[in-house]
Amino acid sequence: MAHFRSIDPATLPKHFDASEAERRWAAEWERRATYRWDPARPREETFVVDTPPPTVSGSLHIGHVFSYTHTDVMVRQARMRGMNVFYPMGWDDNG
Repeated sequence: MAHFRSIDPATLPKHFDASEAERRWAAEWERRATYRWDPARPREETFVVDTPPPTVSGSLHIGHVFSYTHTDVMVRQARMRGMNVFYPMGWDDNG
């Protein structure tokens, strides 16, 4: 069952502090071990996605958006099921 709460817009700050929100959420994700991968867990409980560096095939295009979004959805679903997720992001730094 989802829980919702009503927020009065008048109580919201005039400006959003992105760096404060980033710090707060990073601390929460660390506390919950949201992105922690445990190499000691059994293989049956582990979900691994190995990604190539983005745009290795040329210029960024809509296909990249589709494939990364698709993979992100699969990884989030595996995490919600309690799986041990290893999802490293590849980056090309060779020119």
